[in-house]
Amino acid sequence: MAKPRFTLALCCALSFTGAAVAAETGQAARTAFEIRAGSLDKALETLARQSRIQILYAPELVAGRRSRGLSAALTPAEALERLLAGTGLRAVAVNANTFLLQRARAPAPAPRPAPSPRADDAIASLESVEVTGTRIQRHDIDVLTPSPVTLITREDIEASGHQTLFDLLRARPGMVGHHPVDVAVEGGGGVQQPFAAAATTSLNALGPRATLFLVDGRRVAQYGLISTELGGLVDLDGIPLSMVERIEILRGGASAIYGADAMAGVVNIILRRELEGGEVSARYGESAHGDAQERRVSFGNGFDLRRGGHLFVSGDRFEREALGAGRRDWRTQDMRRFGLGDWRYPLGYRDEDGALLRTDCPAWSGLGPGCLFDPPRYDTLQPAQERTSLYARLQQPLGGDRLFDLSARASDARQTLSAAPFYARVRLPEALRQTPQDYYLDYAFFDTGPVRGITDTRSADVAARLQGGWRRWDWTLQASYSRNQVTSRAEGLVRTDAFMDALEAGEYRFGAPDNPREVLERISPDVSSRGVSTFEQVGLEAHGPLFSMPAGEAMMAAGIEYGRDRLRHRPDALIVTRALALAPQKLDVDTGRRHASLFAEVSLPLARRLQADLAARVDQREGYGSRLSPKIGMKWRARDRFTLRATAADGYRAPSLFELRQPVNFDSYAIVARTPALAPCAFEFEFEDAAYCIVERGAVENPDLRPETSRSYTLGAVWTPARDLSVELDRFRIIRRNEIQPGNALVDPAAFPRSLRRDADGLLIGIDDYFENVGRTDVRGWEVQARYVLESARFGRWSLQAAGQVLDRIERQPHPGAPALQHAGHGAPDRSALASLQWSRGDWTTTLSARAVGPVRLAEPGDFCPRFYLRAGRCNTPGWTTWDLNLVYAGVPNWRFSLNVRNLADREPVNYDIDKAGYDIAWDDPRGRYVLLGVSYRFE
Repeated sequence: MAKPRFTLALCCALSFTGAAVAAETGQAARTAFEIRAGSLDKALETLARQSRIQILYAPELVAGRRSRGLSAALTPAEALERLLAGTGLRAVAVNANTFLLQRARAPAPAPRPAPSPRADDAIASLESVEVTGTRIQRHDIDVLTPSPVTLITREDIEASGHQTLFDLLRARPGMVGHHPVDVAVEGGGGVQQPFAAAATTSLNALGPRATLFLVDGRRVAQYGLISTELGGLVDLDGIPLSMVERIEILRGGASAIYGADAMAGVVNIILRRELEGGEVSARYGESAHGDAQERRVSFGNGFDLRRGGHLFVSGDRFEREALGAGRRDWRTQDMRRFGLGDWRYPLGYRDEDGALLRTDCPAWSGLGPGCLFDPPRYDTLQPAQERTSLYARLQQPLGGDRLFDLSARASDARQTLSAAPFYARVRLPEALRQTPQDYYLDYAFFDTGPVRGITDTRSADVAARLQGGWRRWDWTLQASYSRNQVTSRAEGLVRTDAFMDALEAGEYRFGAPDNPREVLERISPDVSSRGVSTFEQVGLEAHGPLFSMPAGEAMMAAGIEYGRDRLRHRPDALIVTRALALAPQKLDVDTGRRHASLFAEVSLPLARRLQADLAARVDQREGYGSRLSPKIGMKWRARDRFTLRATAADGYRAPSLFELRQPVNFDSYAIVARTPALAPCAFEFEFEDAAYCIVERGAVENPDLRPETSRSYTLGAVWTPARDLSVELDRFRIIRRNEIQPGNALVDPAAFPRSLRRDADGLLIGIDDYFENVGRTDVRGWEVQARYVLESARFGRWSLQAAGQVLDRIERQPHPGAPALQHAGHGAPDRSALASLQWSRGDWTTTLSARAVGPVRLAEPGDFCPRFYLRAGRCNTPGWTTWDLNLVYAGVPNWRFSLNVRNLADREPVNYDIDKAGYDIAWDDPRGRYVLLGVSYRFE
């Protein structure tokens, strides 16, 4: 518990110490700039990279403008002033590290004179700047919005050393990772087949259903095959990091801005737009164990076209080798090193009561004496992956204020992962019992091989946008099409009917090395599924000044959208007929849904220091009527360096096309205790003075699902005691109601009334699972972000960033009849932090990063620590901190060399939860110390 707190305390101490040093130096460092003549956009990009500053501007503001270049030793502000000379633009400093461009012409006079602000007040009339969390393109330098937003820049991405978007995002405080291995097996639950291999993250412990992912502000198609447990999600592995310019994370409800699914927040992935000349990069990574190799080659090239146009093309090839659990000693169900015993399974014969009579396993299985079967040792910790991606973007001014923007992205990926051989307790026919006591055999099908899944994913995304202006208003017309196609094949599964037939016919013998090949192929056939998800949308949007107020102009954005999403799912026939052992039934699906929306947002400067943002959106989903989502935000600059902000918003999420299917169901029949709610039953029996029913188990669809709804609140403060120091602290609360949960009458007869299936005489014959609106979750927490920059001619440039989240309440009520339990800190950490210290001097840049995660309680929510863990003194899995180091050298013209070492101390995962067998797949990195080498070359 102390480690995360110590990390945050250390970051705060360093920030205030750095502020004192900054006050003493007070001098910005000069940099030797070498910027060639060419397009202004390229020159600004080079300046930002060489001086490591941020320059904010709308793309159309610099389109068609040229730069004379620069060769001099200057401060970043001086260099930016020289580059803009003669362009009709000027820059205003937001802080020591950020500048915003505006046209050099004087702003239009206000109806009534207002006091002239000081330069360091950061208030001026400027060109539009797009900010995630609002559709109004801000016309003032104060781009701070009432909603908290986290920015991950291109520089942050490079310094992180992460190779995938999934790894980058799951390291952020407040993010939970949903690993492709976990997604593939339906989140656990004994499922033996890897059918899908998507990777995603989610915000604030509300799951991927409540987090909306955007690419360049647009929705994209969801993954074609996905687990019923997690619902539809966006596969982050399909977007290469080499093509990402920045990522903006909006926390809190945003359905009024972006529509459905944005109840916990929004992640906006913004792709690169322009590049003057070309760039080629190569990276190679390997763990300290000599495995888990990664290789990446990427390129980008920009071409200036006639009349100010620009074409950017990019490609990426990524290869990652599989990491098997057998290469890490900590991945095991043998928990004796923690005093928790050995939980491996002995294979062998058992009597009718399940007591082990004797062990027995094939000699060629490699299990050795005791026949102790350890399924986690056969898992894939990191799937093998091969991915090729291409991306192109064309921007062409059409005269006047009009700009045409066309982008296209395609990806082809393959992932391969493995799991343990199928394991089951087989009830033996009398003819195969070696002794009269032999009733069951615990057996692993080593002869059919480990379960292996191969997933091929092809995705495509095309978007066109036309921008223009009318008087003081800007408008945008856009259309997009996105598609995700997945084909998945699984090997090593066991077909129940074929196995029993071969067993009774004497064609198959347990543990025999010479079972006929054709028999094994009948018992374990290849199983394949295919899914296609598409998303189409068109929209028209306009934004501009609405009317004048004493404190400034009221701004407005409004628009309309229309679209359709579609899902086609073709599971293997053996999955449809439930012929596979321990495999959930899935059905053919071919469905689609149209949606339309109207939205409007108004920003009102109520006073010189007080701003109100009002937003409302009406969404119409086919089959679910209309839904109004309002939002209000307030921002009050109480002091020159201190701002208070607050938001309140309603949100919603319509049932996804995945939830309109039947939920997962494993069993064909069940024996349940007869209760008044179940009686009378068609098939009853008594045992030891208790009555039981034998019922069919099934699953049905619920056509009457309603949208989930939410209400969120944020209250925060932003303190900027100096230009180079800022601290943000926010309190949030999200209440989600009408949550869609799978269940049946055994959970709560009143909550699932359709679950009971009776015959014509009213006798119970079956119990069905289905999705119903029964859940409620209340999440509350704190978030903090801090940034400090120190510029010194003598000591170079220092930059400190820190972020953290504490979830002090996660109250869940799965259905109305259940108690509301506190989940914070149970099963997952309730606090996390990320901090980095960067030092740049001359041609070198060094970044030291730390990631801290809090402890996890092993007790179930609302319960005490189980005696088993209590006796061993293991009631809490400890928190941990890992350190990363990134070195960059740019002393050779056009070249850039980098070395990244993740997990410097080579920390091994520690987890006391017996079910997790050594590590938490959502939080831990199984590779250990990892070294990544990179080189890139820029050319004209």
